[in-house]
Amino acid sequence: MTLLTAPIVPDIMPQHYWRLPLLLITALALLMTPSAPATAQDAQSPRRPGLFGLNMYITGRERDENEARALIGKARRIGAAWSREEISWAAWGNDRGNRFYDRRIKLLTDAGIGVIGMLLTTPERYSSPECLSYAHITQQPAYWCAPTDPAAYAAWAAGVVERSDGDGIDDAPGSPRIDAWEIWNEPDQDGTWLPHADPVAYAHLLRAAHDAIKAADPTALVLNGGVMTFDGVGVNNFMSQVVAVAGWDSFDVLSLHPWLIDYAPDEPSLINPRERYDVTIPGRLAMAQRWVDEHGGGKPIWITEVGWSVCGGVCAPQFAKSEDQQADYMVRTFILAAAAGIEHVSYFQLEDKFSGAQIPWSQAALLRDDLSPRSAYRAYATLVGLLHAATFRGVGALHQPGVLADYQFALPDGGIVDVVWSLNGARTIDIPRIAGLSATLIERDGALTPLGDGRTARINVGERPVYVRQSNAALRGFAETGRLLGGIFRDYWERNGGAPVFGLPISPAHIARGEDGRDYLVQWFERNRFEYHPENAPPHNVLLGRLGVEALKRQGIDWRELPAVDSAPENCRYFPETRHSLCHPFLQAWERDGGLAVFGFPISEPFAEMNAEDGQNYIVQYFERARFEHHPENLPPYDVQLSRLGALFSGYQ
Repeated sequence: MTLLTAPIVPDIMPQHYWRLPLLLITALALLMTPSAPATAQDAQSPRRPGLFGLNMYITGRERDENEARALIGKARRIGAAWSREEISWAAWGNDRGNRFYDRRIKLLTDAGIGVIGMLLTTPERYSSPECLSYAHITQQPAYWCAPTDPAAYAAWAAGVVERSDGDGIDDAPGSPRIDAWEIWNEPDQDGTWLPHADPVAYAHLLRAAHDAIKAADPTALVLNGGVMTFDGVGVNNFMSQVVAVAGWDSFDVLSLHPWLIDYAPDEPSLINPRERYDVTIPGRLAMAQRWVDEHGGGKPIWITEVGWSVCGGVCAPQFAKSEDQQADYMVRTFILAAAAGIEHVSYFQLEDKFSGAQIPWSQAALLRDDLSPRSAYRAYATLVGLLHAATFRGVGALHQPGVLADYQFALPDGGIVDVVWSLNGARTIDIPRIAGLSATLIERDGALTPLGDGRTARINVGERPVYVRQSNAALRGFAETGRLLGGIFRDYWERNGGAPVFGLPISPAHIARGEDGRDYLVQWFERNRFEYHPENAPPHNVLLGRLGVEALKRQGIDWRELPAVDSAPENCRYFPETRHSLCHPFLQAWERDGGLAVFGFPISEPFAEMNAEDGQNYIVQYFERARFEHHPENLPPYDVQLSRLGALFSGYQ
């Protein structure tokens, strides 16, 4: 899949930028920033992406800042935690930094989205006159000319990596971190390596870039430029030729583009066992894994582009899939990739940044041009919500190759999820039940149906994947937010007050990095964030985020420097641990809804503050994990409400 960037323009900060009112800048920061950025100390432990990612193109110069922010919000709502982003040498300029890329990368990292950075394109001064002439004659973008000086490309790459390694030294503002770097995009294609694909020339570029990146950040992951797969790893066994020159140690991760837009990903007619011919996506992944093993092994495989187009009448009929087919094939591909041991998949793409210029590829997007969701957008949210924290377990009891797919995933709470679809017409099946576990049928787009008791559960399946989830805790769906709640988080939510205390779930359960640099299973709610700490014995294995402390910190306030008191009035409580008092009406609400275990200690005295959501002033009091608001217009007990800090900080709204 080729990439099309906007015309290269100078990176000049608008002169009015710093004249924005400080209050507006602060409000925007509060609304858009779900968690504090990683500190320099935390940044030295690189993250490896899980299975679920997207090509978002937030760094595409075609997008203005408002669209970039809107797309990040859309991505967060469906649980996308990683984005593959282009960083263009041709558009970088002559300075060490580039403020456009600084801002866009920080938008992503502030939202908790990890970045795979594609380092690609060539400035004209590093392109040969012959290639520039060829590009002009053939009407192709000249920035795809192969670099004439691999050392210059490597030096630029090292500077970009140093700026984005999060170590606090020569970093971009805010020290955002990029953990993985991809060297070019589809260098095995003539259209993205002009004038013609050249494995030897690319090998020299890869070797030089790998060594320069590792010198700048030894913990960084280096990917080869994603290559097509059909009957070899890259066109004409491109990567075998690259490895022969650059060496097996010239990259850490094998990046593949197994596009199959004219068929279902596991179409049985694409397999001929007698001739050992299998060009399904599982077949291509198996071929790539054999290639890795034959060359020495030790490298994970990532799919960095794959998708299905809904291009309709503007493309060849075999490429034009329905929105339902697009959603079905996307879900099936993620499941098939997990079954093949693939570490990460970046679906192509969130929204068409090419504005229809690259048919059929561009119409594989999850969102339409007006940012309204296609079926695949909702299907992605259900997929991530159910399986983000799950581990592939193996094929289920009903699995029949070429007939019926049944792939099982293990849940952290000991339950399982079967993902099931038919490859050969609609059928009725009986899923084996696990004694003692409740079972729920979950449709591709999230609709829930409890399954009754018995040794089996009878369901109807077709090409559309469905999920059968069996767990100690029944799954609960919330139509208001489109989220699912289950397992230990559901138990905690229901046991400690539910919606009145925590609000509704607004995110899927997903893995996120904590303040201590470790990864945890978390889920956001309107008023708080749940964190699973398996190192603690129940009931302390679920902890709440310290959103009260975080809310003050985002305003530049250290709660320990707020005015404190040495005693409490009559009928109030005093907390010497924080030197704050707690009085009516906040005291009654604090004691009724969970007290110290849920809200923590008070960390301020009551004072008047504006609510960022409605612009009204209220008497508030901050606690370690919450902010209480007094609404005298309401009768007790509804005169005390908890601020929607989860909705404000998480990015899920």
